[in-house]
Amino acid sequence: MPPRGEGDVWRSPPAPPLGGADAHVWRVALDDPTDAESYWPLLSDEEQGRAGRFYREVHRRRFTVAHGALRVILSSYLTDAPESLAFHTGEHGKPALERAPGASEPALEFNLSHSHDVALVAVALDRPVGVDVERHSEDTEHLELAERFFSPSERRALREVADDLGRLTAGFFAAWSRKEAYLKAIGCGITRGLHHFDVSLTPDAPAGLLADRMDPSAAQRWSMRSLDAAPGFSGALVTEAPLREVLLFDAPKATAWTTAMAGAGRGNP
Repeated sequence: MPPRGEGDVWRSPPAPPLGGADAHVWRVALDDPTDAESYWPLLSDEEQGRAGRFYREVHRRRFTVAHGALRVILSSYLTDAPESLAFHTGEHGKPALERAPGASEPALEFNLSHSHDVALVAVALDRPVGVDVERHSEDTEHLELAERFFSPSERRALREVADDLGRLTAGFFAAWSRKEAYLKAIGCGITRGLHHFDVSLTPDAPAGLLADRMDPSAAQRWSMRSLDAAPGFSGALVTEAPLREVLLFDAPKATAWTTAMAGAGRGNP
């Protein structure tokens, strides 16, 4: 697994039952070829086709592990086998689980994000959820990109730390991950734009949606939390308020997980 972050505690399964006001986030390491081999049979024909279109093997492997692990994680909360899960995409491309017509049980909502060799999967019940993870790069043109995509208040906050490359990098990627997670939670793509809402971004400030000028009540209706996914990464979780508890888990190795599920039947691994 990636090294543990400084602030968050990533636990080993099993996960407790998912409460209606809670969220679970799973961290997945993407670079083990044996995981890719184990997860490949779980993917749909469409997913295998998408994986096969990657030119570089490392990208095929990471896609396979991310989407195979997603299936196993979701299956652990349901009564369905990982390979039997079916998905559809919303108007702006956000994936969701297919539900049987007239189903009365709470809907399992999820979101997946991956960057480099780390993926995060967030799950919640009957409430939209968005997650994002970004690997830091000091070579990024932070201020130039902020001028193009960030709000005026965010640009000012970044300029205040511009003389410290470490704080500038952390602030930029904190903001980017929080903004992406928010757009994913509300079901909109990045084409909606990043400049019309404000998030906190200074490294010593708690994660928060400060304002959305297209939705004046959004800051009261959405909860935002930073995620310490690994050293050199920024992560964020957004879901509807109130958010009572967020539990963090490291996904087991693919072989251990799929074997345990096959032996124990469906349920939390």
